Amino acid sequence: MQLTEQGILHIKEDDISSLYCYRDLDGMAFDASLLFELQLQGLTLPQGSVRAIQFDFEAEESPLYEERERLVAEVQSAVRTVDAEYDGSIVK
Repeated sequence: MQLTEQGILHIKEDDISSLYCYRDLDGMAFDASLLFELQLQGLTLPQGSVRAIQFDFEAEESPLYEERERLVAEVQSAVRTVDAEYDGSIVK
């Protein structure tokens, strides 16, 4: 994950795979998984810092593409637990 100077939280397919591992193998809630991954990566998201999220799994051949809608909603919800000012914007 990377937060750009413009406030875009860029999430790669590998980041999402990690979140699912924490959830599925360790029983962590998805939002707790996001917080854990942020800590591991040394990334902080102060209030108002996330303007939008950009996912890096747009290609239809990506294993996560089929779950895209549910995944986007879960990530948006998890980001809101860290940055309550995030309005749900997505960059395509």
